[in-house]
Amino acid sequence: MHSARAVHTAPGHQEPGDLLICRGKVSRACPHDPVAVDAGGLLVAPGLVDIHVHGAAGHDLTDPDPGAWHTVLDTHLSAGTTTVLATLASTTPDQTAAALATAAALMPLAPTLAGVHLEGPCLAPEQRGAHDTIHLRSPQQVLAELTPLPEALRMVTLAPELPGADALITYLTQRRVTVSAGHSAATGHDLARARSLGLSHLAHLWSGQSTLTRPALHRVPGLLEESLASQTLTAEVIADGHHLPAALLTVALRCLGPDRLCLVSDATAGFGLDNGRTFHTGASLGRVHDGYAATADHTSLCGSITPLATGMSRMRDMTAAPLADVLTMATATPARAAGLYPRKGSLLPGADGDAVLIDPDLHVRAVILGGHPQTGSPRTAR
Repeated sequence: MHSARAVHTAPGHQEPGDLLICRGKVSRACPHDPVAVDAGGLLVAPGLVDIHVHGAAGHDLTDPDPGAWHTVLDTHLSAGTTTVLATLASTTPDQTAAALATAAALMPLAPTLAGVHLEGPCLAPEQRGAHDTIHLRSPQQVLAELTPLPEALRMVTLAPELPGADALITYLTQRRVTVSAGHSAATGHDLARARSLGLSHLAHLWSGQSTLTRPALHRVPGLLEESLASQTLTAEVIADGHHLPAALLTVALRCLGPDRLCLVSDATAGFGLDNGRTFHTGASLGRVHDGYAATADHTSLCGSITPLATGMSRMRDMTAAPLADVLTMATATPARAAGLYPRKGSLLPGADGDAVLIDPDLHVRAVILGGHPQTGSPRTAR
């Protein structure tokens, strides 16, 4: 790749020059004749890494149909997301198992699919958000469902305060599955215990988290405050312009920094649908509105309808974060949280040859997957 204005190779590091991809991997040298792609002075960054994706184009990833999965992955790829954790919302055990089986079959064939993120069904009812109460289950039940461990499983979001959660957390972390706290009413004590068992991540800050209480004279931090005060946990924010205002995004960035704060889309099947259209996320029904999605009864947001690239540009606009920090939050940091770095989320030698070409306004202008330029114009949200 020639004429790049700068190459963003690793967190906080940019250098002018060319990016060389040899047989699908970033390389310092290549004995073969590489295909030259003129970057036109654009910034070359790692392909975007989204660890919280439910669907797109009317398709939800709890649908085990491989065709639906290909449509979702292709839609996000066209928007610059070259690595996806397929996120399954709470639904029946049979449907979850079928979706996990689809993922395992597709991973050798779909280069953007890095595994499955199971969001639920071990969630606190009072913090369930758009998840259907009927399909919430105990950690004991889910431990049985995940034994033996499905090969595609890479991340699980759960409420660590639930009875039996300790055994499930231990089982997962011992098998190198990232465990995330989310949709939870956990106390600081609950979180500390879960962290001692290997929990390392937090789902979408301010969405489905307990907050400060004062049961008597003294104030007691909730999961949100404990998350922001932590020294090692990674955490997600949804920067779609609807989930969080600029002030909260700024607070999250100041508390955690770009090396621990992940941008995620939380994109649902509503991404790409017209206003008024309905869609499913797990067992829940959502409806597309002007730039956002809500549950059918309009009592809760229902994921987002924007891709990660849109969240990346809005994060910079709403917080004035430096370009390198925003790129890190959309590439290296989520890749680390999911155990994928540096193969994903970097352009270091040996990394997969996935890249995006970005203009000064952080709009994705071209996408490269495994060294191959993708055809068609990058897709953006309305």
